[in-house]
Amino acid sequence: MTTFTGAWPVLALFLLAAVVVVVSLRTTVVGAALAALQCWGLYATFLVGVRGDLTVDEHTTWVLALLVQLAALAFLASAAMRVIALATGTAAKPSPVRF
Repeated sequence: MTTFTGAWPVLALFLLAAVVVVVSLRTTVVGAALAALQCWGLYATFLVGVRGDLTVDEHTTWVLALLVQLAALAFLASAAMRVIALATGTAAKPSPVRF
């Protein structure tokens, strides 16, 4: 049974989703998955949970699926941008200061 009311869980979900997207744009597949899992744990434990316990119900599993999908899409988008930059020759070149 979900016990959240009001706008705080929705606002927190948007903020946690933003964290997942930003981290996933700059990390590996494992890092993106762990960021999604950690943000879901924060959401399901402290925003939906009654006493700080992990609440797993249909609402929180939907949130987990959403965060994992956002992480995958952000990671794939950043990987595609890196591949396109390499293919077109617009990728950052090594610094001339380094040998």
